[in-house]
Amino acid sequence: MFQDRKSNCGLVNKISTLRIVDSLAEITRYKDRELLERSLAITLSELFLSEEFRFYRVSNTVVENENRVKLSLLIYANQGIVISEQQVNDYELPDWVLNLITRAIEQRELVEHHDIEADVAYIIYPVYGKQEDIYGILLHSGKQPSFESKRLIYGLLRIYSNYLALLEESHRDTLTSLLNREILDSEITKILVSNAQFQQKCTRNRRTLDGCHAWLCLLDVDHFKRINDEWGHLYGDEVLILLARQLELIFRKEDLLFRYGGEEFVALFRTFSYEDAQSVCERTRETIAQYAFPGVGQVTISIGVTEITRQPGSSIVIGQADKALYYVKGHGRNQSCFYEDLLSRGLIEAQAVNQHTSTIDFF
Repeated sequence: MFQDRKSNCGLVNKISTLRIVDSLAEITRYKDRELLERSLAITLSELFLSEEFRFYRVSNTVVENENRVKLSLLIYANQGIVISEQQVNDYELPDWVLNLITRAIEQRELVEHHDIEADVAYIIYPVYGKQEDIYGILLHSGKQPSFESKRLIYGLLRIYSNYLALLEESHRDTLTSLLNREILDSEITKILVSNAQFQQKCTRNRRTLDGCHAWLCLLDVDHFKRINDEWGHLYGDEVLILLARQLELIFRKEDLLFRYGGEEFVALFRTFSYEDAQSVCERTRETIAQYAFPGVGQVTISIGVTEITRQPGSSIVIGQADKALYYVKGHGRNQSCFYEDLLSRGLIEAQAVNQHTSTIDFF
């Protein structure tokens, strides 16, 4: 009898180990952050079927003038069902849970609370990013987990964090450390799909299309060849590096910055209005023009901008911004122009759509 029980126990452990190995293989199969997060959520939900998991991105540590953590729900998992951020409306977290999350972030350690009346345990796991900063929070609620269960969840989160850091490193430009061109198309496509889903939801609910507008800003260093010719490529590289650092200071943490190629850069950002977008672009242009680049002095940039709405594909979005940039280059440089504005004024022709290479079947 003892031998049979021992054998069964060994079989259970073997199955559990195989499930974990399979889960790790699944998690590390993806090269996209959102798919990676979804795979992690599926793994946790399958290993702990009766438990609930909410994965939050920590945008800023603390909201200004308030002792509150700014969170955005990325994914929700319960009983094997996983729902992404675009499909779920998050509930308002109670103050005591927010306080626990704040403590977990400040102390950089796991925090737990047991609600005796409801017999529910809440465990908050900090999720670390590339520089060991707090990238996110995993809120786990359910029965009081064993020490081994908590260690397993913590270990999976560390594997996720390490793999995410490797992915992010591969998506960075080696000179400027900004995002590289490789993932620009996928980020634009995500916005296009999100816009299509939002429009469809508003149409069903008979609501207006209010909210944030997404913009693609294509920036080009004016007379960059002259910089390389007069000062040398080392100075040219330094200009690109310092320009990248200035862009990081100008744009928000949630905005995406890319080195598009050579002396061209791309910014993906959101505003509530066209006027706000104009203000962002003009502030960027003026800040760069006023910055003293060591050894070189003043450097200016030209900017072409377009709104990301319902274009057929990412190449069309980039093409529209490039057309606006081309207009700026031919009309004095050191300006920012919007594709939509130039088009409405008859200063440029509409960007041609290539149906064979630039289409997305949304639904």
